[in-house]
Amino acid sequence: MPRALIVEDEPLLRAELADQLRTLWPELQIAGRVDNGIDAVAAIDALKPDIVFLDIQMPGLNGMEVARHIPESCQVVFVTAYADHALAAFDAGASDYLVKPLTTARLLQTIRRLKSRTAASPPPAVWEQLFEPESAPVYLKWIKASSGNSVRLVMVSEVLYFQSNEKYTRVVTENGDALIRLPLKALLEQLDPQLFAQIHRSAIVNLQAIDRIERSGAGLEVILKGRTERLTVSEGFTRQFRQM
Repeated sequence: MPRALIVEDEPLLRAELADQLRTLWPELQIAGRVDNGIDAVAAIDALKPDIVFLDIQMPGLNGMEVARHIPESCQVVFVTAYADHALAAFDAGASDYLVKPLTTARLLQTIRRLKSRTAASPPPAVWEQLFEPESAPVYLKWIKASSGNSVRLVMVSEVLYFQSNEKYTRVVTENGDALIRLPLKALLEQLDPQLFAQIHRSAIVNLQAIDRIERSGAGLEVILKGRTERLTVSEGFTRQFRQM
Protein backbone atom coordinates (compact mmCIF):
# COMPACT_ATOMS: atom_id res chain seq x y z
CA MET A 1 0.00 0.00 0.00
CA PRO A 2 1.60 3.32 -1.06
CA ARG A 3 2.06 5.97 1.63
CA ALA A 4 1.68 9.71 1.10
CA LEU A 5 2.60 12.84 3.01
CA ILE A 6 0.63 16.07 2.50
CA VAL A 7 2.55 19.31 3.07
CA GLU A 8 0.23 22.31 2.95
CA ASP A 9 0.06 25.35 5.25
CA GLU A 10 -3.63 26.13 4.71
CA PRO A 11 -5.79 23.82 6.90
CA LEU A 12 -8.83 23.77 4.61
CA LEU A 13 -6.79 22.95 1.51
CA ARG A 14 -4.85 20.30 3.43
CA ALA A 15 -8.07 18.61 4.57
CA GLU A 16 -9.66 18.93 1.14
CA LEU A 17 -6.74 17.26 -0.62
CA ALA A 18 -6.72 14.42 1.93
CA ASP A 19 -10.46 13.86 1.42
CA GLN A 20 -10.12 13.88 -2.38
CA LEU A 21 -7.27 11.39 -2.27
CA ARG A 22 -9.21 9.04 0.02
CA THR A 23 -12.15 9.13 -2.41
CA LEU A 24 -10.22 8.84 -5.65
CA TRP A 25 -7.43 6.52 -4.45
CA PRO A 26 -8.73 4.39 -1.55
CA GLU A 27 -5.58 2.23 -1.55
CA LEU A 28 -3.39 5.24 -0.78
CA GLN A 29 -2.50 5.61 2.89
CA ILE A 30 -2.23 9.22 4.13
CA ALA A 31 0.72 8.70 6.45
CA GLY A 32 0.92 12.28 7.64
CA ARG A 33 -0.13 15.91 7.18
CA VAL A 34 2.09 18.88 8.10
CA ASP A 35 1.82 22.63 7.64
CA ASN A 36 5.40 23.88 7.32
CA GLY A 37 8.74 23.06 5.74
CA ILE A 38 10.62 22.20 8.93
CA ASP A 39 8.02 19.63 10.00
CA ALA A 40 7.93 18.33 6.42
CA VAL A 41 11.63 17.45 6.48
CA ALA A 42 11.21 15.69 9.83
CA ALA A 43 8.11 13.81 8.62
CA ILE A 44 9.83 12.66 5.43
CA ASP A 45 12.70 11.31 7.49
CA ALA A 46 10.40 9.60 10.01
CA LEU A 47 7.55 8.35 7.79
CA LYS A 48 9.50 7.56 4.59
CA PRO A 49 6.51 8.19 2.30
CA ASP A 50 6.33 6.98 -1.29
CA ILE A 51 4.68 10.22 -2.43
CA VAL A 52 4.83 13.80 -1.15
CA PHE A 53 2.17 16.34 -2.13
CA LEU A 54 4.15 19.52 -1.59
CA ASP A 55 3.10 23.17 -1.38
CA ILE A 56 5.69 25.82 -2.32
CA GLN A 57 4.95 28.91 -0.23
CA MET A 58 5.25 27.81 3.42
CA PRO A 59 6.74 28.99 6.72
CA GLY A 60 10.21 27.84 7.71
CA LEU A 61 11.44 26.15 4.55
CA ASN A 62 9.59 26.57 1.28
CA GLY A 63 8.66 23.64 -0.93
CA MET A 64 11.65 24.12 -3.19
CA GLU A 65 14.01 23.79 -0.22
CA VAL A 66 12.12 20.79 1.18
CA ALA A 67 12.32 19.04 -2.19
CA ARG A 68 16.11 18.88 -1.94
CA HIS A 69 15.77 16.62 1.11
CA ILE A 70 13.39 14.13 -0.51
CA PRO A 71 15.02 10.78 -1.40
CA GLU A 72 15.11 9.55 -4.98
CA SER A 73 12.71 6.72 -4.19
CA CYS A 74 9.92 9.19 -3.33
CA GLN A 75 7.70 10.82 -5.96
CA VAL A 76 6.96 14.53 -5.59
CA VAL A 77 3.82 16.36 -6.67
CA PHE A 78 3.83 20.13 -6.26
CA VAL A 79 0.45 21.53 -5.28
CA THR A 80 0.58 25.31 -5.50
CA ALA A 81 -1.16 28.46 -6.60
CA TYR A 82 1.95 29.37 -8.63
CA ALA A 83 2.60 27.89 -12.06
CA ASP A 84 5.93 29.61 -12.67
CA HIS A 85 8.08 26.48 -12.50
CA ALA A 86 5.66 23.97 -14.03
CA LEU A 87 7.44 23.49 -17.35
CA ALA A 88 10.85 23.22 -15.72
CA ALA A 89 9.48 20.73 -13.19
CA PHE A 90 8.23 18.41 -15.92
CA ASP A 91 11.48 18.75 -17.84
CA ALA A 92 13.40 17.74 -14.71
CA GLY A 93 11.24 14.66 -14.14
CA ALA A 94 8.84 15.74 -11.39
CA SER A 95 5.94 13.35 -11.06
CA ASP A 96 3.39 16.13 -11.49
CA TYR A 97 2.62 19.78 -10.81
CA LEU A 98 -0.90 20.75 -9.71
CA VAL A 99 -2.15 24.31 -9.71
CA LYS A 100 -4.81 25.36 -7.19
CA PRO A 101 -7.76 25.25 -7.15
CA LEU A 102 -7.68 21.51 -7.78
CA THR A 103 -10.25 19.80 -9.97
CA THR A 104 -11.30 16.17 -9.70
CA ALA A 105 -10.38 15.48 -13.32
CA ARG A 106 -6.88 16.92 -12.93
CA LEU A 107 -6.24 15.06 -9.67
CA LEU A 108 -7.36 11.81 -11.28
CA GLN A 109 -4.83 12.40 -14.03
CA THR A 110 -2.12 12.84 -11.40
CA ILE A 111 -3.16 9.65 -9.62
CA ARG A 112 -2.94 7.67 -12.88
CA ARG A 113 0.50 9.12 -13.49
CA LEU A 114 1.70 8.25 -9.98
CA LYS A 115 0.43 4.69 -10.31
CA SER A 116 2.14 4.19 -13.63
CA ARG A 117 5.48 5.78 -12.85
CA THR A 118 8.33 3.56 -11.83
CA ALA A 119 11.04 6.23 -12.10
CA ALA A 120 11.92 8.05 -8.92
CA SER A 121 11.84 11.79 -8.52
CA PRO A 122 15.01 13.65 -9.56
CA PRO A 123 17.93 13.56 -7.13
CA PRO A 124 18.67 16.55 -4.91
CA ALA A 125 21.23 17.95 -7.33
CA VAL A 126 18.55 18.19 -10.04
CA TRP A 127 16.18 20.03 -7.67
CA GLU A 128 18.94 22.54 -6.96
CA GLN A 129 19.46 23.14 -10.67
CA LEU A 130 15.71 23.49 -11.16
CA PHE A 131 15.05 26.11 -8.53
CA GLU A 132 18.35 27.91 -7.86
CA PRO A 133 20.59 29.86 -10.23
CA GLU A 134 23.69 27.80 -10.97
CA SER A 135 25.97 30.56 -9.70
CA ALA A 136 24.09 31.20 -6.44
CA PRO A 137 25.65 29.53 -3.38
CA VAL A 138 23.31 27.46 -1.24
CA TYR A 139 23.81 28.04 2.47
CA LEU A 140 22.52 26.04 5.42
CA LYS A 141 18.93 26.89 6.37
CA TRP A 142 18.47 24.35 9.18
CA ILE A 143 20.48 21.78 11.10
CA LYS A 144 19.75 18.66 13.11
CA ALA A 145 21.13 19.08 16.63
CA SER A 146 21.07 16.82 19.69
CA SER A 147 19.41 18.10 22.84
CA GLY A 148 19.45 15.54 25.65
CA ASN A 149 17.96 12.34 24.26
CA SER A 150 16.14 14.07 21.41
CA VAL A 151 17.06 15.59 18.06
CA ARG A 152 15.95 19.15 17.27
CA LEU A 153 15.55 20.81 13.90
CA VAL A 154 17.06 24.26 14.36
CA MET A 155 16.68 27.10 11.88
CA VAL A 156 20.16 28.51 11.29
CA SER A 157 18.80 32.07 11.36
CA GLU A 158 17.73 31.48 15.00
CA VAL A 159 21.25 30.51 16.14
CA LEU A 160 22.93 33.21 18.25
CA TYR A 161 26.36 31.63 18.08
CA PHE A 162 28.24 28.36 17.59
CA GLN A 163 30.97 27.33 20.03
CA SER A 164 33.17 24.29 19.56
CA ASN A 165 35.20 22.00 21.76
CA GLU A 166 37.22 18.93 20.79
CA LYS A 167 34.32 16.67 19.85
CA TYR A 168 31.18 18.77 19.51
CA THR A 169 29.95 22.16 18.38
CA ARG A 170 27.50 23.87 20.72
CA VAL A 171 24.50 25.50 19.03
CA VAL A 172 23.13 28.36 21.15
CA THR A 173 19.66 29.81 20.54
CA GLU A 174 17.24 31.85 22.63
CA ASN A 175 15.35 28.62 23.30
CA GLY A 176 18.33 26.69 24.64
CA ASP A 177 21.47 24.84 23.61
CA ALA A 178 22.04 21.77 21.46
CA LEU A 179 25.03 19.91 20.02
CA ILE A 180 26.22 18.90 16.57
CA ARG A 181 29.26 16.85 15.52
CA LEU A 182 30.22 19.15 12.63
CA PRO A 183 33.66 20.83 13.04
CA LEU A 184 33.59 24.61 13.15
CA LYS A 185 35.67 24.98 9.98
CA ALA A 186 33.31 22.78 7.94
CA LEU A 187 30.30 24.57 9.46
CA LEU A 188 31.63 28.02 8.55
CA GLU A 189 31.90 27.03 4.88
CA GLN A 190 28.16 26.30 4.86
CA LEU A 191 27.00 29.50 6.58
CA ASP A 192 26.02 32.73 4.82
CA PRO A 193 28.97 35.14 5.36
CA GLN A 194 26.51 38.05 5.33
CA LEU A 195 24.89 36.62 8.49
CA PHE A 196 27.68 34.82 10.36
CA ALA A 197 31.29 35.67 11.20
CA GLN A 198 34.02 33.78 12.98
CA ILE A 199 35.31 35.72 16.00
CA HIS A 200 37.57 33.07 17.51
CA ARG A 201 38.99 29.73 16.45
CA SER A 202 36.22 28.16 18.56
CA ALA A 203 33.32 30.57 17.96
CA ILE A 204 31.06 31.81 15.16
CA VAL A 205 28.50 34.53 15.90
CA ASN A 206 25.25 35.59 14.23
CA LEU A 207 25.92 39.22 13.25
CA GLN A 208 22.24 40.11 13.68
CA ALA A 209 22.40 38.96 17.31
CA ILE A 210 25.21 41.37 18.24
CA ASP A 211 24.23 44.26 20.51
CA ARG A 212 27.67 45.87 20.75
CA ILE A 213 31.41 45.36 20.68
CA GLU A 214 33.40 46.43 23.74
CA ARG A 215 37.10 46.71 24.42
CA SER A 216 38.53 44.39 27.05
CA GLY A 217 42.13 45.15 27.78
CA ALA A 218 43.93 45.02 24.47
CA GLY A 219 41.19 42.96 22.84
CA LEU A 220 37.49 43.03 21.98
CA GLU A 221 34.40 41.28 23.33
CA VAL A 222 31.04 40.66 21.67
CA ILE A 223 27.90 41.32 23.74
CA LEU A 224 24.72 39.78 22.37
CA LYS A 225 21.24 41.25 22.56
CA GLY A 226 19.49 40.20 25.76
CA ARG A 227 22.34 37.90 26.84
CA THR A 228 24.83 38.05 29.69
CA GLU A 229 27.74 36.10 28.19
CA ARG A 230 30.66 37.96 26.64
CA LEU A 231 32.34 36.33 23.64
CA THR A 232 36.04 37.00 23.14
CA VAL A 233 37.23 38.17 19.73
CA SER A 234 40.69 36.75 19.15
CA GLU A 235 43.39 38.92 17.63
CA GLY A 236 43.18 37.36 14.18
CA PHE A 237 39.50 38.29 13.82
CA THR A 238 39.44 41.81 15.29
CA ARG A 239 39.80 43.70 12.02
CA GLN A 240 36.21 43.02 10.89
CA PHE A 241 34.90 44.64 14.11
CA ARG A 242 37.13 47.71 14.33
CA GLN A 243 34.46 50.01 12.93
CA MET A 244 31.56 48.59 14.95
